[in-house]
Amino acid sequence: MKNYLFSIVIFFALEFQLVGQNSNNFVQFVNPLVGTKNMGHTYPGATVPFGMVQLSAETDTVQYDSNGKYNGDVYRYCSGYQYDDKTIVGFSHTHFSGTGHSDLGDFLIMPTVGELKLNPGTSDHPENGYRSRFTHKNEIAEPAYYKVLLDDYDVLAEHTATNRVGFHQYTFPESKNAHIILDLISGIYNYQGKNVWTFVRVENDTLITGYRQTNGWARTRTVYFAIVFSKPFINTVIKSMIKIFIKDSGANLMKQKISLKWQERAFVHILILIQHKEKRSK
Repeated sequence: MKNYLFSIVIFFALEFQLVGQNSNNFVQFVNPLVGTKNMGHTYPGATVPFGMVQLSAETDTVQYDSNGKYNGDVYRYCSGYQYDDKTIVGFSHTHFSGTGHSDLGDFLIMPTVGELKLNPGTSDHPENGYRSRFTHKNEIAEPAYYKVLLDDYDVLAEHTATNRVGFHQYTFPESKNAHIILDLISGIYNYQGKNVWTFVRVENDTLITGYRQTNGWARTRTVYFAIVFSKPFINTVIKSMIKIFIKDSGANLMKQKISLKWQERAFVHILILIQHKEKRSK
């Protein structure tokens, strides 16, 4: 009986000691990469509890269908990230975590250097598009912080987030052709007709605003954004994939990609504020 009581006293004493040592730093035990492989359906990017922004990397562009048939591989990308992938397509601002269905992936941002490419390319040939190779040894994922080196461009990407804002920091190498691409077409679980329309307006050389509307798992969903750059850009290229004129409205509805250019070594901070609006059925 004495030995039994002694064991209990020792157990609780050790437990209280451990809790006391780590009571102010439980965050150190969080690993956002857990669940990012196979069917875990989690993402490693920056977010805060109950935040509207989930700023995270997309590692491939898998479409819903292939040759007119359902593409089963798309289900692996519910959160946009797969640990075994070798490339990053870009960083978008909305993600599901741990769900059994896919959607979101709004407002994909990708920093590049050199020749401008507005197509993402493929995982087998990333050099044909704007995506980049990366390795996990140059990747850090912590609560509300993400960092990775984009090997093909030697660009260091760092992210954090608040409830409604995604903060980007990109450190470029010496170059006369530094770009940041905003892809309003890219999304998770994409299929023909999911993107209803997009709109972008260059307000000045440090501010861009716009929105996009999608018709996916969340029906008639509109997300607005305002993007502020810490360093003025010198040029913009806007590629409209589809342009439709609405009779008697004066509106041009487009699916767009936009590139911003800097001509010297750039150290760019980006603040992206987003706001959701959903049409709810009665």
